[in-house]
Amino acid sequence: MKGDDIVYLSLLAASIGFGQVFRRIEDIETKKWIGTLVGIIVTVVVSGWHTLHPLLLTAANILILIYVSKSLCHIVSFWFSFGYLLFFRLSHYVGLDMVPSHTNAVQMMITLKLIGICFEVHDTWRKQGELKKEDDKDKKAQLQLELQHEEVHPSSIDIFHYAFCYIGVLTGPYYKYRVYNDMLRGTPEKNGLDCLHAMLNRIWVVPLYAVAFLVSDYYFPLSNRCYLEGLGHVQGTPSCGKFAESEEIFRDYGFFYRIWYMTPVFFNFRMRIYAGFVLSECVCIMAGLGAYPCVCEPKPGRGPTKYQPLDSLSEDSKVEYSFETIHNIDEYGADFTPTVRAGMRCWNMTVQYWLANNVYKRLKLIKPVREALTMLASAYWHGVYSGYYLSMLTVPFILAVEDYYDRLLRRKLGDTGKHLYDWFSWFVKMQNFAYMGMAFLLLRVDTTLHYWHSIGYLYHGLIIVMHCIAQYINLILGKAEDKLKKSRATAMIDDYTKMRFIKTKDPVADGGVRSAKLPGDGKVAEARKESQD
Repeated sequence: MKGDDIVYLSLLAASIGFGQVFRRIEDIETKKWIGTLVGIIVTVVVSGWHTLHPLLLTAANILILIYVSKSLCHIVSFWFSFGYLLFFRLSHYVGLDMVPSHTNAVQMMITLKLIGICFEVHDTWRKQGELKKEDDKDKKAQLQLELQHEEVHPSSIDIFHYAFCYIGVLTGPYYKYRVYNDMLRGTPEKNGLDCLHAMLNRIWVVPLYAVAFLVSDYYFPLSNRCYLEGLGHVQGTPSCGKFAESEEIFRDYGFFYRIWYMTPVFFNFRMRIYAGFVLSECVCIMAGLGAYPCVCEPKPGRGPTKYQPLDSLSEDSKVEYSFETIHNIDEYGADFTPTVRAGMRCWNMTVQYWLANNVYKRLKLIKPVREALTMLASAYWHGVYSGYYLSMLTVPFILAVEDYYDRLLRRKLGDTGKHLYDWFSWFVKMQNFAYMGMAFLLLRVDTTLHYWHSIGYLYHGLIIVMHCIAQYINLILGKAEDKLKKSRATAMIDDYTKMRFIKTKDPVADGGVRSAKLPGDGKVAEARKESQD
């Protein structure tokens, strides 16, 4: 384990413990300042003078909200903040020091939060305008209800507090400004909320993930022994770098080993991410962030989705609470859902909400294009390395093939057939994830393509083959359906053409059994009667 990882885990553990104190602060202003002060200390510890980057971005977005029209502030914030993210990552090319990896994580989360608050302000302005113009009583009541639970009017200092609050400042999860504001107004512990119990129920799996990570990293490291033994990465010495890009794996190991090797490496990657995400959730839980009654059906990143039940709750009533708002990773769903689409929805769920709400749903384009642009935005947010783009821009093609086969095949199967189909689909999904994961881990285009080339671009080829098979099956079925339509049309005689008559014996008159009527028999009889007249 590297020194940065030890610092990261120590800060997360300290943040979890501090939540027990932070949650009990009753004065809102005091709570704001203490949360922000701790967040700045954490940022300075991992970033040093690079803390200026998130400070400058926050100041710029405050100015955007002050001086830019609310009809455009979200668009200006989106392009400026994403543009600054590029400068931040390439700043070492203009003479600045290389940005530490944990500072990159801080900048990523603050970028989402600042763009997100501009979208919240814009949506508040838009719904208030719709409310003034709306005449329908039911729609007006719905808009009033939504504004009651969604509208935000942050001051400049509120934006600063939201950006630098210690909760989620390192690695998330993402949460809206409204969720942050709801937390400041008090954690409903008197109504039955037990944050400590909820945290313990979530954190117990972390030791299992940690052990699984250490064991898999020992036997199947992405980096080879030279790196693990602490000799470090020597520039220009591949044997001391990542094992997956060294000459050894291509010289001493075969084609099938390289295919198989992706699976344990991806397992190792998942265990590391799962542990980090769960610990980040526990920071939120101990602070009381994202605690909402279960009856309002909160969703990751968004918060409540049903507002009527919230208005019917009394302050003294005992209710069941959920932390689904800050639920960032569904480990079981990510591992065992049968499709890439379903698996992705279980991964980094609060950021998935941000992308869906602020990118996907705002685009007035066809679904495949919106999916591709959303994946492009996700790749850009993750970093400038080409591996992110090679990985995430493969996803829309996989989703298209999955959806095609679902319509073409799965929906027509019985229960047993669907069960077998889902197991096969799950296996392919996990292999696709492992294949794309290599690009995510190797990062550079040359090393990624070199590895993919060594296994024949196997899963890119599989996407193409499965698409061609689906097109062929669809073509055959389409031709068969056209022939069936033509046969039905020629079997029916209309009043204009009277092409031919089908003469049949009456089976009942001959002592036989009456046969079932064929399509068009009624029209044949009518046409025959007219000809006799």
